[in-house]
Amino acid sequence: MIVNSSKKTAPAALLAMTLAACGGGGAAVAPPVITSFPVQQALGYAYTHGLQSNLTITGSTSNGSTVIPVTGSLTYTLGVAVSATFNGAAALQATETISGSLSAAGMSQPLTISGQLYVNAQYAPVGSTEPDSYCVATSSPGYPVSATAGQSGDIASFSCYTDSSLRTLVNTQKITYVTSAGSDSGSLNFQMVSKVFDASNKAGATTTTTYTVSAAGMPKLSRVQMSGTENGISVDIDAK
Repeated sequence: MIVNSSKKTAPAALLAMTLAACGGGGAAVAPPVITSFPVQQALGYAYTHGLQSNLTITGSTSNGSTVIPVTGSLTYTLGVAVSATFNGAAALQATETISGSLSAAGMSQPLTISGQLYVNAQYAPVGSTEPDSYCVATSSPGYPVSATAGQSGDIASFSCYTDSSLRTLVNTQKITYVTSAGSDSGSLNFQMVSKVFDASNKAGATTTTTYTVSAAGMPKLSRVQMSGTENGISVDIDAK
């Protein structure tokens, strides 16, 4: 009697185990919650494969109490990094461009920004150049290997000169990062905040670039924010 009872209950137990494993016949098994994302791997992928994103611009420009809405579009492109020399040392060089157009008060204006980014073998920033600027990293902790939502820290600080002679200091820059949860549990928003300070250490323009990083270490540029004031005219742009 005991043996026969065991033979009858064994298939039922096996069926219950199978249903549980398949998510049926009881409480569903929740997928694992991802808390740490491979940031350094993702940004390294951007440098080795290139990156491009098309974003829509909203924002405003103001002169005193007059505020004018701004609209437009931009394309952000990061080229594949190649071997180069920067400030007398071996480095990797990638071209970064922002192109598009801005419209305000019935007028349209092209938007073009281009420069060279230089990083070391671990993709930590070591410098950058633009037509009238030569920036050299004075400290470069680099990107965190991995990060979780709610994390922050330093990426790099720069001294920027008129040219490679490093004789005339124009401004200094500091890049920090802040992380937040992505739109779903499978991504992390990695915000890089670049702040410019003039030679007297007065705060100037701020640019925030947000990369969305997947659990597999794939990056996507999802947002660019720029704000600054020049000759009394303020501009705030949000592209996403």
